[in-house]
Amino acid sequence: MQAAAATLRGDQSRKRIELLLVTSSIALTLAAYLSPLALALVAGAAVLFLASMRFRPLLLAIIFAMPVNPYLSWNLPIRDLQTLLRLCLFAGAFLARQRAGEPLRPWLFSGRITRAVLGYFAIAVIASTLVNHPTGSAARELMRLGSYLCLYYAILDWVRAERDLKAIVQALLISTISVAIFGFYQETIGGYSSLYHGLYSIQDEALKIPPWSGRITSFLSHYNGLAAYLNMVVPFCIALALRARDKSSRLLGGTCFVLASFAILLTQSRGGLLAYVSILLISACLLPRTRGARVRWVAVVTVFSMASALVAGVIFKRLAGVDSYTEVTRLAIWAGAGILFAGNPILGVGYGNFKTALASAITVPEGFMLDAHNLYLELLAETGVAGFAAFAVLVVICLRHARGMFRDSGEPMSAIVGFSVIAALASVLVHGAVDYVFHNSPQCAAMFFLLLALLGTHEFRSKHAGDRRLLQESA
Repeated sequence: MQAAAATLRGDQSRKRIELLLVTSSIALTLAAYLSPLALALVAGAAVLFLASMRFRPLLLAIIFAMPVNPYLSWNLPIRDLQTLLRLCLFAGAFLARQRAGEPLRPWLFSGRITRAVLGYFAIAVIASTLVNHPTGSAARELMRLGSYLCLYYAILDWVRAERDLKAIVQALLISTISVAIFGFYQETIGGYSSLYHGLYSIQDEALKIPPWSGRITSFLSHYNGLAAYLNMVVPFCIALALRARDKSSRLLGGTCFVLASFAILLTQSRGGLLAYVSILLISACLLPRTRGARVRWVAVVTVFSMASALVAGVIFKRLAGVDSYTEVTRLAIWAGAGILFAGNPILGVGYGNFKTALASAITVPEGFMLDAHNLYLELLAETGVAGFAAFAVLVVICLRHARGMFRDSGEPMSAIVGFSVIAALASVLVHGAVDYVFHNSPQCAAMFFLLLALLGTHEFRSKHAGDRRLLQESA
């Protein structure tokens, strides 16, 4: 009788899921026919509903689609589709936890990583609303930052076991393969493509991209942002290709590594390529199991990087050196960032206000991307010493936890994630010496918070595994 009842409940659950999928598909099709704005609203409602029903593939779909981020044609702080979907995803996860009787406080506040993330978020809000006069730019960036936090919490709720980590990593790599292939398509046709312009027809940042110059963007809004995004994925490719137990995962990691590496080269981002080399060196230092192997790996990577730099300089003129225009404009912008920081050293000019504040401080060339072109200077200019310190504390905590996962975890996928996050965060810090990509490429910021979430899930599962078992037994 119990087996028959369980089978009946399983059949009913499958029927409900099928009905949900059919209904959502019909609604999205009708909304797309009516208008892009209606499509965005219906998509948000569908994400909210499916998340509240704990439809497990939903998060994987959100991660797969993360590189595609079209803008919405309304004058609200929520200006892009992915921000809306992440907010709805969190709201659905919140409702699902309430329905299941799962405690909210541990989910929202427990763990050093979560508290460090909340500390940085709180300083960004204070700097933009209480210390400085609120602006439209700050409101938009704070909405995005809040949506990244929502993604963090959704992943914390979704990952319950080792297989969930593996599913997220696989979805990320499959998505990245698609990103690289679309970038190759842009290179082949010699332009951004009609699909790109169709997706980002109203995206104001995209209008500042100069005419096609041979540097691919794929689905992201800038080539430097694409390089930064791919560099945060490459460590997962390397670790999966070398440490995964099953052949299919090793093949997926190797394929993604090759395609992503070529795509990074085609961005012609000097900072991105420097960060890529740092990933290879970290891999050579951490992944070999013996000291002799580490020495050989480091030597091979060093020789390979130097030879590749020479070849790339011959093929791509931009990679042969730094032109005078870049030198002058970067120095001017760095000086402007220093002026803004000196005027507001404690909490800065406000998170998201750098563009407008810089334009009033110095003369900026027409069409130039208005960011500090330096992670550290933009943090200081926008959020002051307080924000810079909060970000530094967050990175240090994450690196220490990732090192523990890599060295001490008995779960293979947790060890893979630990190494990957170490190398990915290092790439952000290295690339950050010459670029700040989080505002201009929100996909990079979302990917950064995904890295934090993968660490947060390990900490959360370790602390509350017993509570989850009790809930499952009582259910």
